[in-house]
Amino acid sequence: MKPVILLVDDERDLIEVLRDAIGIALPDYEAVVTTSLDDAEAVLARLESHPSLVCVDHKLGERTGLEFLEALSQRFPAMPKILFTGQAPPDVEARAQALGAKVLWKPFGLSTWIGEVRQMLEPAAA
Repeated sequence: MKPVILLVDDERDLIEVLRDAIGIALPDYEAVVTTSLDDAEAVLARLESHPSLVCVDHKLGERTGLEFLEALSQRFPAMPKILFTGQAPPDVEARAQALGAKVLWKPFGLSTWIGEVRQMLEPAAA
C-alpha cells in the first residue's frame, strides 16, 4: 500500500485537481480525498498507519480545519500538515504554525502547493 496524503476540502473541484496533481507529480503516494471532517476521521480510522501528510481547508461547516489539525497533532505530533484558507482571523495562521502546519492562502498556485508538499515529504523520503 502506498503512503497516503489526506486532502480535506468542501470544494470538490479543488480536491480533485489536487488529487490528480499528486498522482502525476508524486506517483509513489496515494491521495485520499474527503469533503468533510467526519469523512476524514472515518478515513483515518481505516488507515493502517497515519497519513504522510494532511492538507485541510479551514472553513468546513461547524468545525474548522484548525480544530481538526489540533486533534491530529495530539495523536501524531510530527505528521506534516497544511492548512488552506481564503479567509481566517489573524490568530488562525499563528495557531496553525504553532502546530507545525504550513498555511496556504487561497487562491494558491498548483505548482506552489506541489512544491510545499514535496518539501514537507522530503524528510520522510530521506
